[in-house]
Amino acid sequence: MLQSVKIENENMKNVIETVKSKINTYEVIANPASMKFLFFDSDNPDINQQFDELRKILVPEGYIPFLVLDTEHYVEVGIRPKSSYRSSRVNLVMLILTLASTIYVGSIYASSFVHPGPFAEVYKLLYGFIFFSLPLMFILGIHETAHYVVARKYSVNASLPFFIPFPYLIGTFGAFVSLRDPVPTRRAMAEIGAAGPIAGFVAAVPLMFLAQYFEHIFKPIGNYIPFVLNYPEIYHIFGIVEPSNVPVFPMVFAVWVGMFATAMNLIPAGQLDGGHIARGILGPKSYIIGYIFIGFLLYLTIAFHYIGWFFLALFVIFMGMVHPPALNDYEKISKFDVGIAVFALVMFVLTFTPLPIKP
Repeated sequence: MLQSVKIENENMKNVIETVKSKINTYEVIANPASMKFLFFDSDNPDINQQFDELRKILVPEGYIPFLVLDTEHYVEVGIRPKSSYRSSRVNLVMLILTLASTIYVGSIYASSFVHPGPFAEVYKLLYGFIFFSLPLMFILGIHETAHYVVARKYSVNASLPFFIPFPYLIGTFGAFVSLRDPVPTRRAMAEIGAAGPIAGFVAAVPLMFLAQYFEHIFKPIGNYIPFVLNYPEIYHIFGIVEPSNVPVFPMVFAVWVGMFATAMNLIPAGQLDGGHIARGILGPKSYIIGYIFIGFLLYLTIAFHYIGWFFLALFVIFMGMVHPPALNDYEKISKFDVGIAVFALVMFVLTFTPLPIKP
Protein backbone atom coordinates (compact mmCIF):
# COMPACT_ATOMS: atom_id res chain seq x y z
CA MET A 1 0.00 0.00 0.00
CA LEU A 2 2.79 2.39 0.86
CA GLN A 3 4.53 1.56 -2.41
CA SER A 4 1.30 2.24 -4.35
CA VAL A 5 0.95 5.67 -2.75
CA LYS A 6 4.56 6.43 -3.45
CA ILE A 7 4.21 5.53 -7.13
CA GLU A 8 1.10 7.67 -7.40
CA ASN A 9 2.90 10.60 -5.79
CA GLU A 10 5.79 10.16 -8.20
CA ASN A 11 3.38 10.26 -11.13
CA MET A 12 1.76 13.40 -9.77
CA LYS A 13 5.16 14.94 -9.29
CA ASN A 14 6.08 14.21 -12.91
CA VAL A 15 2.83 15.73 -14.15
CA ILE A 16 3.37 18.85 -12.04
CA GLU A 17 6.91 19.24 -13.36
CA THR A 18 5.75 18.76 -16.94
CA VAL A 19 2.95 21.32 -16.66
CA LYS A 20 5.19 23.86 -14.93
CA SER A 21 7.81 23.44 -17.65
CA LYS A 22 5.29 24.65 -20.23
CA ILE A 23 2.92 26.96 -18.32
CA ASN A 24 3.65 29.53 -15.62
CA THR A 25 1.25 28.68 -12.78
CA TYR A 26 0.61 30.30 -9.42
CA GLU A 27 -1.31 27.49 -7.68
CA VAL A 28 -1.88 23.74 -7.96
CA ILE A 29 -5.07 22.15 -6.62
CA ALA A 30 -4.97 18.35 -6.45
CA ASN A 31 -7.86 15.95 -5.87
CA PRO A 32 -8.26 12.19 -6.45
CA ALA A 33 -9.63 12.64 -10.00
CA SER A 34 -7.53 15.47 -11.40
CA MET A 35 -5.18 18.37 -10.81
CA LYS A 36 -5.86 22.02 -11.56
CA PHE A 37 -3.02 24.38 -12.50
CA LEU A 38 -4.15 27.98 -12.15
CA PHE A 39 -2.38 30.67 -14.15
CA PHE A 40 -2.50 34.35 -15.12
CA ASP A 41 -2.80 35.40 -18.76
CA SER A 42 -0.05 37.95 -18.30
CA ASP A 43 2.39 35.18 -17.34
CA ASN A 44 1.51 33.10 -20.41
CA PRO A 45 1.34 35.34 -23.49
CA ASP A 46 1.16 32.38 -25.92
CA ILE A 47 -1.08 30.03 -23.96
CA ASN A 48 -2.45 28.26 -27.05
CA GLN A 49 1.02 27.21 -28.19
CA GLN A 50 2.11 26.39 -24.64
CA PHE A 51 -0.95 24.22 -24.06
CA ASP A 52 -0.50 22.38 -27.35
CA GLU A 53 3.09 21.53 -26.46
CA LEU A 54 1.87 20.26 -23.09
CA ARG A 55 -0.88 18.21 -24.74
CA LYS A 56 1.61 16.46 -27.03
CA ILE A 57 3.57 15.32 -23.97
CA LEU A 58 0.75 14.36 -21.58
CA VAL A 59 -1.71 12.55 -23.89
CA PRO A 60 0.74 9.80 -24.95
CA GLU A 61 1.65 9.35 -21.26
CA GLY A 62 -1.97 8.59 -20.31
CA TYR A 63 -3.28 11.99 -19.21
CA ILE A 64 -5.85 14.37 -20.69
CA PRO A 65 -5.33 18.12 -20.18
CA PHE A 66 -8.19 20.61 -20.60
CA LEU A 67 -7.72 24.35 -20.96
CA VAL A 68 -10.35 26.42 -19.12
CA LEU A 69 -10.60 30.19 -19.60
CA ASP A 70 -13.52 31.11 -17.37
CA THR A 71 -13.71 33.15 -14.17
CA GLU A 72 -10.45 31.42 -13.29
CA HIS A 73 -7.92 30.40 -15.89
CA TYR A 74 -6.46 26.96 -15.41
CA VAL A 75 -5.35 23.70 -16.99
CA GLU A 76 -7.04 20.62 -15.59
CA VAL A 77 -5.20 17.31 -15.99
CA GLY A 78 -7.04 14.03 -15.53
CA ILE A 79 -6.02 10.41 -15.89
CA ARG A 80 -6.94 9.00 -19.27
CA PRO A 81 -9.11 5.84 -19.13
CA LYS A 82 -7.27 2.80 -20.41
CA SER A 83 -8.44 1.59 -23.81
CA SER A 84 -7.69 -1.47 -25.88
CA TYR A 85 -7.76 -1.31 -29.66
CA ARG A 86 -8.32 -3.96 -32.26
CA SER A 87 -5.44 -5.33 -34.28
CA SER A 88 -4.90 -3.96 -37.78
CA ARG A 89 -5.81 -7.45 -38.96
CA VAL A 90 -9.43 -6.49 -38.32
CA ASN A 91 -9.04 -3.59 -40.77
CA LEU A 92 -7.60 -5.99 -43.35
CA VAL A 93 -10.37 -8.57 -42.89
CA MET A 94 -13.09 -5.91 -43.16
CA LEU A 95 -11.40 -4.48 -46.24
CA ILE A 96 -11.37 -7.91 -47.93
CA LEU A 97 -15.01 -8.57 -46.97
CA THR A 98 -16.06 -5.15 -48.29
CA LEU A 99 -14.19 -5.76 -51.53
CA ALA A 100 -16.03 -9.06 -51.86
CA SER A 101 -19.44 -7.54 -51.11
CA THR A 102 -18.96 -4.59 -53.51
CA ILE A 103 -17.71 -6.90 -56.28
CA TYR A 104 -20.73 -9.14 -55.75
CA VAL A 105 -23.21 -6.25 -55.84
CA GLY A 106 -21.40 -4.68 -58.79
CA SER A 107 -21.63 -7.97 -60.68
CA ILE A 108 -25.42 -7.88 -60.30
CA TYR A 109 -25.60 -4.43 -61.91
CA ALA A 110 -23.13 -5.57 -64.58
CA SER A 111 -25.51 -8.35 -65.65
CA SER A 112 -27.25 -5.92 -68.05
CA PHE A 113 -23.94 -5.21 -69.80
CA VAL A 114 -22.47 -8.71 -70.22
CA HIS A 115 -23.37 -10.94 -73.17
CA PRO A 116 -24.50 -14.47 -72.32
CA GLY A 117 -21.84 -17.12 -72.74
CA PRO A 118 -19.64 -19.68 -70.97
CA PHE A 119 -17.61 -16.93 -69.25
CA ALA A 120 -20.49 -14.57 -68.52
CA GLU A 121 -20.28 -15.00 -64.74
CA VAL A 122 -16.54 -14.31 -64.80
CA TYR A 123 -17.09 -11.15 -66.83
CA LYS A 124 -19.81 -10.01 -64.45
CA LEU A 125 -17.43 -10.33 -61.51
CA LEU A 126 -14.69 -8.58 -63.49
CA TYR A 127 -17.02 -5.72 -64.41
CA GLY A 128 -18.22 -5.62 -60.81
CA PHE A 129 -14.64 -5.17 -59.64
CA ILE A 130 -13.40 -2.70 -62.27
CA PHE A 131 -16.51 -0.58 -62.74
CA PHE A 132 -18.13 -0.70 -59.31
CA SER A 133 -15.97 -1.92 -56.46
CA LEU A 134 -12.76 -0.17 -57.51
CA PRO A 135 -14.16 3.37 -58.02
CA LEU A 136 -16.40 3.17 -54.95
CA MET A 137 -13.66 1.83 -52.68
CA PHE A 138 -11.27 4.45 -54.08
CA ILE A 139 -13.64 7.31 -53.18
CA LEU A 140 -14.32 5.91 -49.70
CA GLY A 141 -10.64 5.10 -49.16
CA ILE A 142 -9.49 8.59 -50.17
CA HIS A 143 -12.14 10.06 -47.86
CA GLU A 144 -10.97 8.11 -44.81
CA THR A 145 -7.27 8.45 -45.61
CA ALA A 146 -7.67 12.24 -45.62
CA HIS A 147 -9.18 12.10 -42.12
CA TYR A 148 -6.22 9.96 -41.01
CA VAL A 149 -3.56 12.24 -42.56
CA VAL A 150 -4.96 15.48 -41.12
CA ALA A 151 -5.42 13.84 -37.71
CA ARG A 152 -1.76 12.81 -37.74
CA LYS A 153 -0.85 16.37 -38.79
CA TYR A 154 -2.28 17.52 -35.45
CA SER A 155 -0.58 14.64 -33.57
CA VAL A 156 -3.93 12.93 -32.99
CA ASN A 157 -3.63 9.16 -33.04
CA ALA A 158 -6.13 7.57 -35.43
CA SER A 159 -6.93 4.08 -36.61
CA LEU A 160 -6.59 2.83 -40.15
CA PRO A 161 -9.89 2.90 -42.09
CA PHE A 162 -12.55 0.35 -41.15
CA PHE A 163 -14.64 -0.63 -44.17
CA ILE A 164 -18.11 -2.04 -43.53
CA PRO A 165 -19.37 -4.77 -45.89
CA PHE A 166 -23.02 -4.93 -46.86
CA PRO A 167 -23.80 -7.38 -49.70
CA TYR A 168 -26.93 -5.59 -50.88
CA LEU A 169 -27.88 -2.48 -52.90
CA ILE A 170 -24.57 -0.54 -52.63
CA GLY A 171 -22.25 -3.25 -51.31
CA THR A 172 -21.07 -1.34 -48.24
CA PHE A 173 -22.21 0.79 -45.34
CA GLY A 174 -19.17 2.99 -45.92
CA ALA A 175 -16.03 3.32 -43.86
CA PHE A 176 -14.77 5.19 -40.83
CA VAL A 177 -11.58 6.17 -39.03
CA SER A 178 -11.56 6.02 -35.24
CA LEU A 179 -9.80 8.90 -33.46
CA ARG A 180 -7.93 7.42 -30.52
CA ASP A 181 -6.84 10.73 -29.00
CA PRO A 182 -9.01 13.70 -28.02
CA VAL A 183 -9.08 16.53 -30.57
CA PRO A 184 -6.81 19.37 -29.43
CA THR A 185 -8.50 22.49 -30.86
CA ARG A 186 -11.61 23.66 -32.67
CA ARG A 187 -9.43 24.33 -35.69
CA ALA A 188 -8.20 20.74 -35.70
CA MET A 189 -11.78 19.54 -35.24
CA ALA A 190 -13.00 21.47 -38.28
CA GLU A 191 -10.08 20.48 -40.50
CA ILE A 192 -10.13 16.79 -39.57
CA GLY A 193 -13.88 16.72 -40.18
CA ALA A 194 -13.67 18.52 -43.53
CA ALA A 195 -10.67 16.63 -44.88
CA GLY A 196 -12.59 13.46 -45.71
CA PRO A 197 -15.53 14.98 -47.64
CA ILE A 198 -13.24 17.34 -49.55
CA ALA A 199 -10.88 14.54 -50.58
CA GLY A 200 -13.75 12.21 -51.47
CA PHE A 201 -15.47 14.92 -53.50
CA VAL A 202 -12.29 15.83 -55.38
CA ALA A 203 -11.74 12.14 -56.15
CA ALA A 204 -15.35 11.62 -57.30
CA VAL A 205 -15.59 14.55 -59.75
CA PRO A 206 -13.16 13.21 -62.41
CA LEU A 207 -14.58 9.71 -61.95
CA MET A 208 -18.02 11.17 -62.72
CA PHE A 209 -16.82 12.11 -66.21
CA LEU A 210 -14.92 8.84 -66.64
CA ALA A 211 -18.06 6.89 -65.74
CA GLN A 212 -20.05 8.77 -68.36
CA TYR A 213 -17.37 7.97 -70.95
CA PHE A 214 -17.53 4.24 -70.19
CA GLU A 215 -21.32 4.38 -70.19
CA HIS A 216 -21.25 5.43 -73.85
CA ILE A 217 -18.92 2.53 -74.71
CA PHE A 218 -20.72 -0.28 -72.88
CA LYS A 219 -24.29 -0.47 -74.13
CA PRO A 220 -26.91 -2.35 -72.07
CA ILE A 221 -28.18 -5.63 -73.46
CA GLY A 222 -30.56 -6.48 -70.60
CA ASN A 223 -33.46 -4.99 -68.74
CA TYR A 224 -32.25 -5.05 -65.13
CA ILE A 225 -33.47 -1.70 -63.75
CA PRO A 226 -34.05 -2.16 -60.00
CA PHE A 227 -34.38 1.55 -59.27
CA VAL A 228 -34.25 5.07 -60.64
CA LEU A 229 -31.56 7.45 -59.40
CA ASN A 230 -32.07 11.15 -58.85
CA TYR A 231 -28.83 12.97 -59.56
CA PRO A 232 -27.57 15.86 -57.43
CA GLU A 233 -26.96 19.38 -58.68
CA ILE A 234 -23.33 18.82 -59.66
CA TYR A 235 -24.46 16.52 -62.50
CA HIS A 236 -26.78 19.19 -63.87
CA ILE A 237 -24.14 21.91 -63.62
CA PHE A 238 -21.86 19.90 -65.91
CA GLY A 239 -24.72 18.95 -68.21
CA ILE A 240 -24.67 15.28 -67.27
CA VAL A 241 -28.23 14.04 -67.56
CA GLU A 242 -28.49 10.31 -67.09
CA PRO A 243 -31.40 8.44 -68.72
CA SER A 244 -33.87 6.91 -66.30
CA ASN A 245 -35.31 4.23 -68.59
CA VAL A 246 -32.14 2.18 -69.10
CA PRO A 247 -30.01 0.13 -66.71
CA VAL A 248 -27.51 2.15 -64.68
CA PHE A 249 -23.92 1.45 -65.67
CA PRO A 250 -22.10 0.11 -62.57
CA MET A 251 -19.47 2.88 -62.51
CA VAL A 252 -22.13 5.58 -62.82
CA PHE A 253 -23.84 4.11 -59.78
CA ALA A 254 -20.54 3.77 -57.87
CA VAL A 255 -19.72 7.47 -58.35
CA TRP A 256 -23.30 8.41 -57.49
CA VAL A 257 -22.92 6.49 -54.20
CA GLY A 258 -19.69 8.39 -53.54
CA MET A 259 -21.46 11.72 -54.06
CA PHE A 260 -24.39 10.60 -51.90
CA ALA A 261 -22.00 9.55 -49.11
CA THR A 262 -20.35 12.98 -49.28
CA ALA A 263 -23.71 14.71 -48.84
CA MET A 264 -24.74 12.50 -45.90
CA ASN A 265 -21.42 13.03 -44.13
CA LEU A 266 -21.67 16.80 -44.54
CA ILE A 267 -24.96 17.10 -42.66
CA PRO A 268 -23.93 19.38 -39.75
CA ALA A 269 -25.24 17.27 -36.89
CA GLY A 270 -23.85 15.04 -34.14
CA GLN A 271 -20.80 12.93 -34.93
CA LEU A 272 -21.03 13.22 -38.72
CA ASP A 273 -18.20 15.01 -40.51
CA GLY A 274 -20.46 18.02 -40.91
CA GLY A 275 -21.07 17.92 -37.16
CA HIS A 276 -17.31 18.10 -36.54
CA ILE A 277 -17.02 21.07 -38.91
CA ALA A 278 -19.98 22.87 -37.32
CA ARG A 279 -18.67 22.30 -33.78
CA GLY A 280 -15.21 23.50 -34.77
CA ILE A 281 -16.45 26.67 -36.47
CA LEU A 282 -19.49 27.60 -34.37
CA GLY A 283 -18.42 26.33 -30.95
CA PRO A 284 -20.72 24.99 -28.19
CA LYS A 285 -23.95 26.29 -29.73
CA SER A 286 -23.47 24.28 -32.92
CA TYR A 287 -25.95 21.71 -31.58
CA ILE A 288 -28.75 24.16 -32.53
CA ILE A 289 -27.80 23.73 -36.21
CA GLY A 290 -27.77 19.97 -35.63
CA TYR A 291 -31.35 19.93 -34.32
CA ILE A 292 -32.48 22.11 -37.24
CA PHE A 293 -31.04 19.58 -39.69
CA ILE A 294 -32.58 16.65 -37.83
CA GLY A 295 -35.92 18.42 -38.29
CA PHE A 296 -35.03 18.90 -41.96
CA LEU A 297 -34.39 15.15 -42.36
CA LEU A 298 -37.71 14.31 -40.72
CA TYR A 299 -39.47 16.77 -43.02
CA LEU A 300 -37.87 15.10 -46.07
CA THR A 301 -38.99 11.72 -44.76
CA ILE A 302 -42.61 12.88 -44.76
CA ALA A 303 -42.51 15.07 -47.87
CA PHE A 304 -40.78 12.53 -50.15
CA HIS A 305 -41.77 9.28 -48.41
CA TYR A 306 -38.09 8.33 -48.22
CA ILE A 307 -37.49 6.31 -45.05
CA GLY A 308 -33.72 6.54 -45.40
CA TRP A 309 -33.65 10.06 -43.95
CA PHE A 310 -35.61 8.88 -40.92
CA PHE A 311 -33.05 6.15 -40.20
CA LEU A 312 -30.18 8.61 -40.68
CA ALA A 313 -31.82 10.99 -38.18
CA LEU A 314 -32.19 8.14 -35.67
CA PHE A 315 -28.54 7.17 -36.19
CA VAL A 316 -27.33 10.73 -35.57
CA ILE A 317 -29.48 11.07 -32.44
CA PHE A 318 -28.30 7.68 -31.16
CA MET A 319 -24.64 8.67 -31.64
CA GLY A 320 -25.21 11.90 -29.69
CA MET A 321 -26.30 15.36 -30.72
CA VAL A 322 -24.04 17.31 -28.35
CA HIS A 323 -20.50 17.22 -29.73
CA PRO A 324 -17.70 16.92 -27.15
CA PRO A 325 -15.44 19.97 -26.91
CA ALA A 326 -11.81 20.22 -27.93
CA LEU A 327 -9.12 20.15 -25.25
CA ASN A 328 -8.53 23.80 -26.06
CA ASP A 329 -11.97 25.10 -26.98
CA TYR A 330 -10.89 28.76 -26.98
CA GLU A 331 -8.40 29.11 -29.83
CA LYS A 332 -9.73 31.46 -32.51
CA ILE A 333 -10.80 30.10 -35.88
CA SER A 334 -8.82 31.38 -38.88
CA LYS A 335 -10.25 32.74 -42.13
CA PHE A 336 -8.87 29.61 -43.81
CA ASP A 337 -11.05 27.40 -41.63
CA VAL A 338 -14.10 29.56 -42.30
CA GLY A 339 -13.32 29.15 -46.00
CA ILE A 340 -13.18 25.37 -45.54
CA ALA A 341 -16.58 25.45 -43.85
CA VAL A 342 -18.07 27.53 -46.68
CA PHE A 343 -16.63 25.09 -49.24
CA ALA A 344 -18.13 22.20 -47.25
CA LEU A 345 -21.53 23.91 -47.45
CA VAL A 346 -21.11 24.33 -51.22
CA MET A 347 -20.22 20.64 -51.54
CA PHE A 348 -23.33 19.72 -49.57
CA VAL A 349 -25.55 21.75 -51.91
CA LEU A 350 -23.88 20.20 -54.98
CA THR A 351 -24.14 16.58 -53.79
CA PHE A 352 -27.43 16.51 -51.88
CA THR A 353 -30.72 15.36 -53.35
CA PRO A 354 -33.97 15.23 -51.32
CA LEU A 355 -35.12 11.96 -52.91
CA PRO A 356 -31.96 10.02 -53.80
CA ILE A 357 -33.45 6.80 -55.13
CA LYS A 358 -36.85 5.55 -56.30
CA PRO A 359 -37.99 1.97 -56.93
